[in-house]
Amino acid sequence: MSWEETVRETKPCWCGKGAITYVTEMDDWNRVRHYTRFNCSACRETAERESQEEKRRESEREHLLAQARRLAEERYSEAWLTKFKGLNKREVWQFLTGGTEYPALGTFYKHVKEEGLEKYLHRTFRDDFSKALTKMCIKDNEIKMLLERRERI
Repeated sequence: MSWEETVRETKPCWCGKGAITYVTEMDDWNRVRHYTRFNCSACRETAERESQEEKRRESEREHLLAQARRLAEERYSEAWLTKFKGLNKREVWQFLTGGTEYPALGTFYKHVKEEGLEKYLHRTFRDDFSKALTKMCIKDNEIKMLLERRERI
């Protein structure tokens, strides 16, 4: 399996003193990859700085999300699980999806059969705690501030 170059485009670099080459490749399984070659040291250094800065921002965003998730789990995961006590599986599904969102009822039953209802509900809360808090009509300013700060980064 080899990669075949499908597109190669060379343009003047940002500072105008060199060139930037954009390359697209495809393999036998129709996977695509892109990369950029900087033929200008100044623009390469600028791109590397920007890449490092984006990695730093992404790391900070992930950290803020993890903080918000931890607070939500500590404060509200038990209330989330309690909300479903006494409901049958169809009622749980109806509450979670409104009857129109993912997963479909059959898929929900399959997931619950594979992992158990409590584990499924815990995973649902963890994966989208913001949606879970909204469904529970909970407004936590500390969590909200963390998520808003994450969006601004």
